[in-house]
Amino acid sequence: MNEIYIFNIAKLAVKSIISVASVYPKPGLVTPIDCNALNAADFPCFLDGAMSLFQSFVNCASAGADTESIAPEDAFTILRSPGKIGINDVLYATRGRLAMKGHILCLGLLCAAAGRLTAQKRILTQSALSLTASSFVRGMIRRELWPLTENAEGKILTSSERAYVTYGLEGCRGEAEHGFIQTMKAIEVMRKLEATQGQLNLRERLAHTLITIIAENQDTILAANGGIGELMKVQDEAKKVLSEGGMITPLGLHAVFEMDKHLRSRGSAPNGSAVVLSSALFICELEKMKMTRSGYEE
Repeated sequence: MNEIYIFNIAKLAVKSIISVASVYPKPGLVTPIDCNALNAADFPCFLDGAMSLFQSFVNCASAGADTESIAPEDAFTILRSPGKIGINDVLYATRGRLAMKGHILCLGLLCAAAGRLTAQKRILTQSALSLTASSFVRGMIRRELWPLTENAEGKILTSSERAYVTYGLEGCRGEAEHGFIQTMKAIEVMRKLEATQGQLNLRERLAHTLITIIAENQDTILAANGGIGELMKVQDEAKKVLSEGGMITPLGLHAVFEMDKHLRSRGSAPNGSAVVLSSALFICELEKMKMTRSGYEE
């Protein structure tokens, strides 16, 4: 597999994370001028974490290409290694302030899917990418989350695991295994905005898309840290923002900033929704890649 192609996949994955981090306003989330409401990570810290994932994403894309002839479930055992390395790299780069596990899971799977599809000489469409990425983790919820409901007592659980045990929320694992449903919806919103709201730039379209994601996404970070009541409250706030126009109208824009104030005052950060938006943007970028004699290039 051509190295330029592999590097371009990883570069687009990192670029998608950074592009979403650069969006403003984003209620409760890190932006160039605001810290994350939950963990106080600032923009430079987030950039360090995103950049540290480049090698992990290169390895995921390479593994996807190298395992194109074996069952996707078997390929996932190989993909676990670059994922674990990615978590350690982020923790080191951010001095333990970030882990970015959701980004590593979802975008790592999409990197592997891009590698696998190209090795199989298939087109990188959003359906092919999402379904191939999902096929790697078929049965993951049953294997990793179901046992927690019986053996959670006395164990140290992550935020997503606590949300599953307490509320049955599947988080990024569910998003990946079920075919990136919220991600596909986000792509549809992004493309509709681009076609019908020419006055909005990319930053504004992404900000509006994020609100639509928050309104539906079962964000495990919100639930684990603020309870199911906080998750529902944030979803309701997002729906109210959308009813007032979101980033499309002056009233809606004011509502976005008000929602941002409310979430920051409560220490609430819909991190899972940012992962969905990054995944959606990454898929759109992958679809734009063109095949040359030396491999896929931007």
